[in-house]
Amino acid sequence: MQMDRNYGQPNMDKTARRTKMIAALAIMTAVSTVFLVIGTLISVNTVFFTAAASFLVGIAVVKYGFGAGLMLFMGSAVLDLILNPDKFHVILYLAMGGFILVAEGSYKLLEKHIMNLMTRNLVHLVIRIAVFFLGYMPIVLFFPRLFLTAETWTYLAKFAWLRFALPGVGVIAFVIFDLAYLFVKKAYLHIFRI
Repeated sequence: MQMDRNYGQPNMDKTARRTKMIAALAIMTAVSTVFLVIGTLISVNTVFFTAAASFLVGIAVVKYGFGAGLMLFMGSAVLDLILNPDKFHVILYLAMGGFILVAEGSYKLLEKHIMNLMTRNLVHLVIRIAVFFLGYMPIVLFFPRLFLTAETWTYLAKFAWLRFALPGVGVIAFVIFDLAYLFVKKAYLHIFRI
């Protein structure tokens, strides 16, 4: 039995592959939305559940391509906006899911244009860092409530110099988030042999 290169499944016609992809994306969107709502309801785990929801975007890009990842990203964002009682948290999902979408999409482009693996990975690292800072710094400056409780923010207001530590904390969080995503992606690829 021959395996299809696109989805790692036995050869099937285009309509069947497309139907399977749409069904998988619908399930991933539902799971992502559940993660986002749970992250709001259990406020101490907002970042954890939002990260888990955004990891699904990367898995969709790896498995089905950039367009599928974009559909999942947009569908989850719209459902989160509709169903989530705290509308403010969609910004955090847009930042985290958008980061992974751009990171995976840029890697797909780099695969086509840069053949040397070390060069490709170095360029990809620079792109990921640039995208992180372009997304993170505005959030820290304009929406710190996404990361901090009202009490913590009030405390930081007394010590203005502590606010300048937020970018440094963000870099540490970025490294943890990026490594966690790479681990999840590697585990997914290993389990499902894509």
